Amino acid sequence: MLPTLIPQSSMLFHILFLVAVAAALLEKAPNAGPDGPVLTSNDLGLSFKAAFSSAITPFNVSVDEAFLNMTVLKASLTRFVDDTPGQPEFTDGPPKRVVQNIASFWTSEYSWRRVETDMNSRFRQFTTVVSVPHTSFNDTPIPLHFVHHRSPRADAIPLLFLHGWPGSFLEVEPPHRLAHQPSQRQPARLPPGMGAKVMGAAFDALMREKLGYHRYVIQGGDFGALIARVMAIAHPDGVAALHSYFWVMNPAQADLERYITGAATAEERGFIEANQRFDHALWPTFGTLSALRPRKLAAALADSPVGLAVWIYDLLRPVTWGDADRVWTPERVVTWAMMQWIPGVYATLALAEYFAQEGLLSTAGFDVFPYVTQPVAISEFPLDIWYGLPLDWAQRRGNVQMRLVHDRGGHFPTLDAPDLVLADLWAFLGSGSIRGLR
Repeated sequence: MLPTLIPQSSMLFHILFLVAVAAALLEKAPNAGPDGPVLTSNDLGLSFKAAFSSAITPFNVSVDEAFLNMTVLKASLTRFVDDTPGQPEFTDGPPKRVVQNIASFWTSEYSWRRVETDMNSRFRQFTTVVSVPHTSFNDTPIPLHFVHHRSPRADAIPLLFLHGWPGSFLEVEPPHRLAHQPSQRQPARLPPGMGAKVMGAAFDALMREKLGYHRYVIQGGDFGALIARVMAIAHPDGVAALHSYFWVMNPAQADLERYITGAATAEERGFIEANQRFDHALWPTFGTLSALRPRKLAAALADSPVGLAVWIYDLLRPVTWGDADRVWTPERVVTWAMMQWIPGVYATLALAEYFAQEGLLSTAGFDVFPYVTQPVAISEFPLDIWYGLPLDWAQRRGNVQMRLVHDRGGHFPTLDAPDLVLADLWAFLGSGSIRGLR
């Protein structure tokens, strides 16, 4: 049992969602229903059964059989790349044996129907439609899929979990198991052109207008943490606090000058060097391409399920704590790939492009973020790119009241250090820093 500062039951519910389908005007040949126009799978060209209206409608995952058969066929036809003699494995990508193992597992052992049945038995899922009139989408209705687990406690703290890329609701499953709460997962899809501001407005509309949670806390990492910061600034009446395990920022010019002259502390030197490695060695391998030419990348990955799985595996393996192959089993690799493959890959690959247009990213990495006034807790894990960020530097970009630094965990700590993520959240929620939630 983990030590907590508040009871486990006050974890309450988590809402985990991402925009589910490509944006479409409800006025465009919709079906009529008691809750107004209804968008169906046929209207939106989806490979799974769904319906979206202004009502909150129960939902179960049901992917088309023909789509699943096509996926297995494509996996079986994968063309493998030979290894370079004498070159160490993973020098410039996964070796042939890894790719063959993924393809073989996918075609001979993997069962999406089993995964799908598990989703539907454990997760209370819903669909609805929201509008965000004061954004670039104006009054264009945005269909949403979400999972909503409500606490039996009257004093529950609403918690919105925002996952990253190439993640999904699967990111939060391990800590939910530890908290004795159901976990959530679901295929997700983003409307092309939807950046952090529009997503944040849609999520806030769901929380406050649809579900009636007027004040809530946000937790997340990766792109989810970036969206959370945008939401805190744009929706201060709704967002009460943030727990971030991706509080990324760049050193200031004065910090770099102190580093060059040898005046920086050991902690500051470590952070600057990690930041430079990310900007010059890691970000160009995926972020620059996604920010500049996502459609080119999508053209390849949208036609090769194994190629997509390998792209994801190669990104996440180096930033996973401990035995990466224990975390990234063939089952998990294929399932994570399916979560992107089912709805289509382009829009999520283009997140870096959309975020760059909003000034959150550049081809060199992360740009300057506005100041967050709400209480913030940050959790730092050693295999993440911003590990070692000093507290006083973190406070330049927000009201950071709690900094928790760990000696294990990676970029997706809910997978390799879920107990720490959960304990940090409990500590933050029990610290007395968050007011006006009940």
